[in-house]
Amino acid sequence: MTVAVKNFSSIMDQIRDAYVGESTTEFSLIEHIGLQAPSTSNIPDEVKKITQEYEQDVNNFYEQEETSLKENVKQLENKEMNQAEFMEKMRKRKEEALKKAEDTINNLYDKLTDYGIKHPSSQLAIITVADAVGAFIQDIIKEVANVFIGVVDAVKKAINEAVKFISSAFNSITNSTKNFFSELF
Repeated sequence: MTVAVKNFSSIMDQIRDAYVGESTTEFSLIEHIGLQAPSTSNIPDEVKKITQEYEQDVNNFYEQEETSLKENVKQLENKEMNQAEFMEKMRKRKEEALKKAEDTINNLYDKLTDYGIKHPSSQLAIITVADAVGAFIQDIIKEVANVFIGVVDAVKKAINEAVKFISSAFNSITNSTKNFFSELF
């Protein structure tokens, strides 16, 4: 039988602090579980259910962000907003997405902590799951932020390339016109 983890709520808060937001703290699972091997093989069904609900929330979040980004790019393409408005909207959207991701993981940690307090024998498994999910989601959130940065960079590059193309094309047209008329007579 597994025993309760000393300072369970405090450890869960440390995990949250390490993985949520722009954290500068690190979490060491081994420091809290000692030589016990971290395992997710004996996870209670309720913890699995909580984690699966979180997975669905995260997948919904991804779908919403993808749709939103595509809509923003389409609005720019259709000239429903100018480049400055687009950049500002993207900046705000990125902030909102990061906040939403934080809220979602905080909700997960709250549910796992509550369950662990009510079921002390599950605390070690919960800490192991919380650490694994936190580390993974932290990496994924960085990727989501990079998508926003990539979209903005791609739009800037496309606009710059379009301006260069326009300038080059009209320089060529102008030179062709000058050459034609200079050689005409």
